Amino acid sequence: MPLWPGISARWYHSFMERTDAAVELAGVVVGFVGAAQRGMTANFDLARVSVLTAVAAEGPLRPREVGKRVGMAPSSVTRHVQALEDAGQLSVEPDPEDHRTCLLEVTEAGRGELATLRAVGGAVLGEVVADWSQKDISTLSSLLQRLLVDWEERGEQARGKPAPDRRPRWRHPVPGQEKNERKDRR
Repeated sequence: MPLWPGISARWYHSFMERTDAAVELAGVVVGFVGAAQRGMTANFDLARVSVLTAVAAEGPLRPREVGKRVGMAPSSVTRHVQALEDAGQLSVEPDPEDHRTCLLEVTEAGRGELATLRAVGGAVLGEVVADWSQKDISTLSSLLQRLLVDWEERGEQARGKPAPDRRPRWRHPVPGQEKNERKDRR
């Protein structure tokens, strides 16, 4: 007997099992990302490395494009670009097509820094999975790559569009509360 018209109990239970598995996966991913960020931020500036990585992958880029790629506010991009330029890891040149902005490009020092970070990160992760089989490492790598691709394709849509009013919930008026506050003020 269907639970709802057109929906069988078998389909419903399959759907709920997939939902439970997705919730479990989300918890594992959040836990892993949190642990990885704590480890990384103890050793380097993750936001700065994100800027450097984005420019290395697709440069030369305008600062606005970097901000879009790494999800960073323009003022933060500017701060990190200045620090990377001061460290000799990024070059900043006027944009010949738009004189209001500039183009960012990774220098040899920046490429060297990224190579060092990759080597150190690989060594640390290698120690973490030292007792894993090659098959397990390859399987996890393939699945994480698949998850990343699917997230890039469908993650934004699945999250939905943010509400136009992005104020914290505690600042939203409670229905009927505004009237009571006006009476209290009199």
